[in-house]
Amino acid sequence: MKASETTLRNLLEGGKQFQIPLFQRPYSWKDENWEALWNDLMSIYSDEVKGSYFLGSIVTQAELGTADGITPYVVIDGQQRLTTLSILLAVLRNHLKKSDKQMSEQIQEFYLINKYQKNDEHYKVLPTQDDREAYKSIIDSKVTKGKNKELQLGQIYKAYNFFDKQMKKHEPDQDIPLDLSKLKTIILERLVLVNITSDTNDNPYLIFESLNNKGEELSQADLVRNYIFMKLPNEEREEVYKTEWFPLQESFKANMEKDYAEKLTNAFLFYLRKDGQAVNEKEVYKTIKKRFDDSAKSYEKPELGIKTQLQNLIKFTNYYKRLNFEDEESEPRLKNWFKRFERLDFKTCHIFLMNVYNEYQEKCLSLTEFEQTLRYLESYFVRRWLARVSTRTLGAVFNSLYNQVKDNNPNDLVSGLRAVLISFEKNQRWPDDDEFRKGLCNEALYSKSSSVNNRVKLLLESIEDSLTKECVDFKDLSIEHIMPQKSPLPKEWQQMLGANYSNVQKKWLHTLGNLTLTGYNSELSNGSFEKKVILLRDSNVTLNQYFRKINIWDEEAIKTRAEYLAEIAIKVWPR
Repeated sequence: MKASETTLRNLLEGGKQFQIPLFQRPYSWKDENWEALWNDLMSIYSDEVKGSYFLGSIVTQAELGTADGITPYVVIDGQQRLTTLSILLAVLRNHLKKSDKQMSEQIQEFYLINKYQKNDEHYKVLPTQDDREAYKSIIDSKVTKGKNKELQLGQIYKAYNFFDKQMKKHEPDQDIPLDLSKLKTIILERLVLVNITSDTNDNPYLIFESLNNKGEELSQADLVRNYIFMKLPNEEREEVYKTEWFPLQESFKANMEKDYAEKLTNAFLFYLRKDGQAVNEKEVYKTIKKRFDDSAKSYEKPELGIKTQLQNLIKFTNYYKRLNFEDEESEPRLKNWFKRFERLDFKTCHIFLMNVYNEYQEKCLSLTEFEQTLRYLESYFVRRWLARVSTRTLGAVFNSLYNQVKDNNPNDLVSGLRAVLISFEKNQRWPDDDEFRKGLCNEALYSKSSSVNNRVKLLLESIEDSLTKECVDFKDLSIEHIMPQKSPLPKEWQQMLGANYSNVQKKWLHTLGNLTLTGYNSELSNGSFEKKVILLRDSNVTLNQYFRKINIWDEEAIKTRAEYLAEIAIKVWPR
């Protein structure tokens, strides 16, 4: 590798193109980075800093030149600052158009584009596919407000807007506009970079990996993507990216407001664990890398092994999408089950379900069988929840469950699943009816946590569904405590519950027997039982028909109703 000190002018002048490869993450500088750069520029502008200013290093690798004289360089490190400086030059170019058109054109033709080249070769800096459209629109002076909002929400446009705003201001310490010609000289000639150029025989990805070995900059999913595409032949990367990787990545972005890479990493983690391999999140990249390397070695043409592994990874990641993102599943019955699992916060089972979904997709499992599988899994989780069995063992359970089921009954996944779940003991157990009943009757369910209460509401909704053939809209219903939460209790409640009312409230307040669903939550509130029961008896919710024969609500009444509901729940979640 050769290192040399250079200015931005020398770096960009001539027939060159700096290509940001697929193994780089998208542009990600933020306000604090842009502000730091701008403050540095203003320090030089106001002569606080004399001479040149070291901005950092850029690591590149020269590729074979094109027939028409363009020398391409792969940017291994430093893409954030190089992209930022190009955006800054584009902003300066636009501000110069009114005052010095010739200088504006000079910036464009010498430092932003290769004037006589077409298509992608036209641009001095060519970002990754994620950023390319936004970047090109800025270099081509097509920044139009109101058009393509998605592009304008990205970091490329935010960087442009930041520097545009700064240049519209007066210089901070003087009541005069910025000298744009002076600013141009500072950017091009006084900012010093160390350009490190690697040999054409070096593997740019390995250099990149060593420069980022702390793992602070890139997610595990980013590292996976980078490695896969460095293993593919150059001429195939673009096509595979467009047809295979990009649609997957965009669908995760569309379903996640932020942290899509974290969710994608989790999908890869579950993919690795689905066949029994114990892997933690920090090992995702390393483990997938080994799988791809092993696959490449098993084929005469290594790239075929890479493609085979990639197709498999993407296939199962798409199953993960359907399990996790409501709009991705087209089958209404499956969508309903997946939503239930979401409300239960029961996602560890997706490790197992990725394999089940594959059987369903491959027509080895019918929709009815898939649903029965989901029914058993939900029962396994709900019974454990109510019996207060620790969830810590669930990761290990679902890592190996598919292999265990197949060993138990290779030809009948549903029967095999039930047999394996019933065979579990101790902390892996599937609670029997007695243990389930005890938890339903005695455990406090309602809590301050909205996610826990969403589970409780689903429990009540499921019992309600089992009591009626009518379709109930639960959206406007909420959980109601029959004996109210107010402490101390109103006098009428104290009298109904007896001398031990405080202990009765403490023990039974949040248990199943004291909870129901109603649309009259505010009306019922802390009212007396006599007032509440009038509304409950008049309710369209079948659960509340129970109160048509109830006149007293005390400890025994709560216990009796809990036992009644527990018997229904045992049928809703069979074992």
